[in-house]
Amino acid sequence: MKIGILTFHHINNYGATLQACALWSFLNSQGYDVEIIDYRPLKIVWKYLRPLIPLKKPEKVFVNIPRAWKMRRFLLSHVKLSNKKFYDKKGLKYYHNKYDVLICGSDQIWCLDSFRGFDSAFFLDFVSNQTTRKISYAASFGNTVNLGIYQEKIYHLINQFQTILVRDSNSAKIINYECNKKVIKVLDPTFLINYDSIKTTPKITVKYLLLYIHAEIEPEEEEFIKTLANSENLTIVSVDKPNNLAQINLESASPKEWVGLYSQASYIVTNTYHGTIFSIIFQKPFNVFLRSEKQNKVTDLLKDLNLENRIFSVREKPQSLHHEIFDIDYESVSRILEFKVLESKKCLLQAISSGTVDDRSKVACNQE
Repeated sequence: MKIGILTFHHINNYGATLQACALWSFLNSQGYDVEIIDYRPLKIVWKYLRPLIPLKKPEKVFVNIPRAWKMRRFLLSHVKLSNKKFYDKKGLKYYHNKYDVLICGSDQIWCLDSFRGFDSAFFLDFVSNQTTRKISYAASFGNTVNLGIYQEKIYHLINQFQTILVRDSNSAKIINYECNKKVIKVLDPTFLINYDSIKTTPKITVKYLLLYIHAEIEPEEEEFIKTLANSENLTIVSVDKPNNLAQINLESASPKEWVGLYSQASYIVTNTYHGTIFSIIFQKPFNVFLRSEKQNKVTDLLKDLNLENRIFSVREKPQSLHHEIFDIDYESVSRILEFKVLESKKCLLQAISSGTVDDRSKVACNQE
C-alpha cells in the first residue's frame, strides 16, 4: 500500500518540521510505503523568502538561513519526500492516481485566517475518492471559527473524505456543524513517536530555563521569567528568535538540537503549541503564555490532560512563587496520554486499512 502525506513540511518552524517527521516516521514504522508530497505553495515560500530581498519597506519577519538549511537537511535525512516538487497546486494533478491512501495533516493546514488563506489542495481536491482513500490526521482550522464564504466549497470537499481525524475541539465543531460530517479528535503526531534517535544532547553544562517564544513578552511575563530564573539559579536559554532576557541565544539550532534542549531543560516557558507538547513529552515543569491566535489549540490540549494550571496568569505575582510550580503530576498525565496515544494510533491505522472507523473504534476513538 502506498501512502502520500500533504502537510506543512517545508517552513522554517520546528513544530511544523517535527510533526511532518513524526507522522511519516510512525507510518513508516508500520511497514507502509509512505512519502511526503513536496508541495510548497508559492505564497508560503514568498512569505519566508521576502525578508531576504532588499525592499524599500523590509518585512519584519525573522529568517535564519543556517537554521532553514539545517531543517531541510533534517527532513532529507529523516523522511522520504516525493521525487517531484511543486509550487502551484495545478502540478499536484500528477498525483491523482499515485497513492492508495492520501493523508492531509497535521498542523493548521485548514486555517482560513492566516496569510495562507484557503488552499483547496489541502482538502485533497486533486484526487478522486473513487480511486484514492482520503483521510485527514490531526488537521486543524487553527483560530478559524467558521467557514464563511468557503462553507459550500469545503462542505463538498470534506464529504469526499472516508475519515476525518482532527487535533482540537474547535476543528471538530466546525466539521460537525458546518460540514455535517462525523469527526474524531486525535493527538498531534508528535506524540506518536519516540525521540531518542531524534535529539542531540546540548553542550550547555549549567541548569537552564528554556524560552521558546513567538511573540513579544509582556512586562508581567518578563518579571515572572526573571524571578523564576533568579530564585532557582537557572541560566536563561532562548531557542529560535533571540531574546534580551537570555544569557544564551541559540538562533540556528537544528531540529535535533531543539529537541535535545527540551530533554535537558530544568524549566520551560513557551507560548507555542508544539513548545507545550514537547514540555509534556519530556515531562518538564513549564508555563504557557497564552496568545489569542493559539488559545484554542493550546487550551484544548491542556484541558484534555488536566494541565490548565500551567497557563500563566498575571494575577499570580512573581514574588509569590513557590516550589509547587515545579510539581506536575506526570504519573496522572502519563496515564491519560498513554490511552490517547494508543487511541490515536488505532484510529489512524483503522482509517488507512478500511477507510472508515468501525463502530467499536468510534467509541474508543472519542468520536465528536
